[in-house]
Amino acid sequence: MPGSEQILRFAVGSVDGPQSRTWRAWVPRNKSDLYVSTRKLGSAIKVSLHDPGPARIALTTEWIRKSDFSPPAGQDKRLAVAWERPRPRSPDQIARPLTIIVPWDEVRKCEHREVKDVSWVVPPAEGMAIHFDFVYVPAGMHITGFPGQHSMGTSLLGRVMLENSEHVFITAVSRPISDALRNHIAMLRTAPILGKDGSRITKTGLLSFGTEPNPDATDGTEIGVFLDITRDPSVAA
Repeated sequence: MPGSEQILRFAVGSVDGPQSRTWRAWVPRNKSDLYVSTRKLGSAIKVSLHDPGPARIALTTEWIRKSDFSPPAGQDKRLAVAWERPRPRSPDQIARPLTIIVPWDEVRKCEHREVKDVSWVVPPAEGMAIHFDFVYVPAGMHITGFPGQHSMGTSLLGRVMLENSEHVFITAVSRPISDALRNHIAMLRTAPILGKDGSRITKTGLLSFGTEPNPDATDGTEIGVFLDITRDPSVAA
């Protein structure tokens, strides 16, 4: 078993060219829990793929302490959302509990470049999006290559091993943006957002999160989906 924390950083783009937001996945030493966050929002929000227990996305306790944030009445103080994620089953049933979607026009010039220890994915063509998939493989399953390598043309960003001997692969693949997703992106980019003083915010990063039914099972499990976009009037929806 790995004796130290395992960390993977990944993004769309290149060191010396346009880049997307950078993502970070990590597994603490001697743990079977995997955490995911973004660089810019890493201190504020994270996904926790716990074992055992449900998966969760929530504001971090550290950010709550530092900020003056207070949740709406009746809401969890960290605005936590939990979902029952699919889990790998021996001997050979893999599972995908989380996907991150980065549209083609989110790869752009950045003021603060990420250059260190990042696995880069080639930007997708216009009208396409990169899907970062987290794929769990059960303990003891014989592994050759990585999930989707031959059937879907995925690329491998990295792999970690959990204390329970499961393996987690992070892969990337380019897929067309559906009409429904395109409409959702357009809505998020144009919906009015106001700051604390009531002024309208026209440019900011957004993470839209939701769940979708697991297409590989009928057991009520769901896949968490992050949509990574920027509210910017200069970007076509």
